[in-house]
Amino acid sequence: MSQSSSPPPTAVQRVPVGRTMRAAYAAVFGSLGLLLKAAALPFLLSLAIIGLSLTAAANPLPSFILVLAGFVPYTLFGVAWHRLTLLGPTEGAPVAFPSWRRRHWRFLGYVAIMTGVIYSLSAPFAIAVAKFSGNGTQGLALILLLLVVAVIVALPYLTMRVSFVFPAAAVDEEYTLRNAWAHTHGQGFRLLATLIATALPMLAVIWFVNTLLGALLLPDIVANTQDVGMSPQNALRQAVADHAVAFSLAQLALAALNYIVMALMVSAVSIAFRQCTGWVPAPPPTQGRLGEENGEGS
Repeated sequence: MSQSSSPPPTAVQRVPVGRTMRAAYAAVFGSLGLLLKAAALPFLLSLAIIGLSLTAAANPLPSFILVLAGFVPYTLFGVAWHRLTLLGPTEGAPVAFPSWRRRHWRFLGYVAIMTGVIYSLSAPFAIAVAKFSGNGTQGLALILLLLVVAVIVALPYLTMRVSFVFPAAAVDEEYTLRNAWAHTHGQGFRLLATLIATALPMLAVIWFVNTLLGALLLPDIVANTQDVGMSPQNALRQAVADHAVAFSLAQLALAALNYIVMALMVSAVSIAFRQCTGWVPAPPPTQGRLGEENGEGS
């Protein structure tokens, strides 16, 4: 499969978990300069959204709007990093301030569809658990627990089954959700295992940073809550204000680490997409013409 041919009816090979994970780390940590360039604008947008979210935490409507706005930096970065992984550092080289194109609308549309599906499937279970937990019989509690576990497993699996639409959209491939479903048949859990294995090392680093931040703020939060009588929300705000520099640096570090995790996930999905579909970029027009002139065409 290439940019000039149709997708195959089924996957051409299975996802190799270990090899895909290693390739994702090589793609990210071997291109840190390009990572900085691809993440420049999305990172600044993310910081702005984080700052606005802190001020709008008590207001549902602005908070909801900011959640939706968070899809924009993810789309900009996702498209750029999928293209770099699949097209290489020449044709797929990211720019610091990319223009918004049709591929971004397609990518954002798939993000919106998946978010809507996940919310639609998870919300009824969350409401049921909140309503019946602690009020029902032991048998009902067990049923609810099993349903929660099923949802926790099913939603990531569903996401993996359609994940190939994202790299395809980023490289302007004519590729549908049906194609993605066919190419990931029997491989949903392999893809899920690949992404979990890829994310775990960096998630451990993020957990460590969060732990340090909590150790810094927790004593002041407890003191403000118990001694001064503040509400937990006001106690947190006061603790953040008292440690503004440390808190800001920690937030910057966490945001940067989140982009590294995102790059690893995007690379893993792109590499799996390439492996399962046999996708290769179409040759440049000049190369194609030279090949025809030299009798290299099929």
